[in-house]
Amino acid sequence: MHSVYSDGDWAPLRLVRAAASAGLGAVALTDHDDIRGLPEARAAGEEFGVRVLPGVELSAWWNDVDLHLLAYGFDPDHPGLGRALQAAREARVDRAERITARLTELGVPVTMDSVREIAGIGAVGRPHVARALLEAGHVTSIRDAFDLYLGDGKPACEPKDTFDPATAIDLVHRAGGVAVAAHPGVNGGPQELVPLLALGLDGVEVRHPNHGRNSQEAFDEFARIHGLLRTGGSDFHGPRLAGLGVGTVSIPRDWWDDLERGIQEKRAGAAGPRVVPEES
Repeated sequence: MHSVYSDGDWAPLRLVRAAASAGLGAVALTDHDDIRGLPEARAAGEEFGVRVLPGVELSAWWNDVDLHLLAYGFDPDHPGLGRALQAAREARVDRAERITARLTELGVPVTMDSVREIAGIGAVGRPHVARALLEAGHVTSIRDAFDLYLGDGKPACEPKDTFDPATAIDLVHRAGGVAVAAHPGVNGGPQELVPLLALGLDGVEVRHPNHGRNSQEAFDEFARIHGLLRTGGSDFHGPRLAGLGVGTVSIPRDWWDDLERGIQEKRAGAAGPRVVPEES
């Protein structure tokens, strides 16, 4: 789930309360490049009886594709992770400034001040620029903003500084978490994930609103063959995405148990001594 700390509509408290109302026993807050909402989410979890797993969604550039990785179960206080996320948020602001400058050149100006106001405490992203375009009357919908200006390959889309997959996965492991390919069906089939196996990919998001039955079955089989963790979720951003409410996508209990075991193993490995191989 995504909160106001990235590009979601609701505060972490409201998200967790909605999860409890939906009968969920465990959830993850996975804001983009941001874990500042985690303390509020965990406090709400204690209040409403919902297990809140530390999570974050990272962007990595891979073969000209914007690949998203979900990190689960890491130590939120890990200093290396904190520094990397801070740098990623700063890069987001820089990208937004370049996008707004390009929009001005295109004759559909929005100010960076308006984008910051819309983003509030959240990590700045293209959805905030899209809302600024909508509020300025340049487009008729958020989708229109992406289709005309902000989507990949569109006139105002600027490249962003992202992690490379190897760095992102290593960072997650050092912080004691597991790295999962987010909504991989958006970027193609299971074969697209094969190169990530050698980098230490731990799991695949099998269930997602954008994955149809055939896609789910294909990624489920891929995970089984390669011994990967299986995860899933609603990827909830807010009520503006009709029909994708909290709890509309869930996972079996055995997937959750496997995930917990995988996190425990990574935590144990991160806490243990690092072994540096001898040069051959």
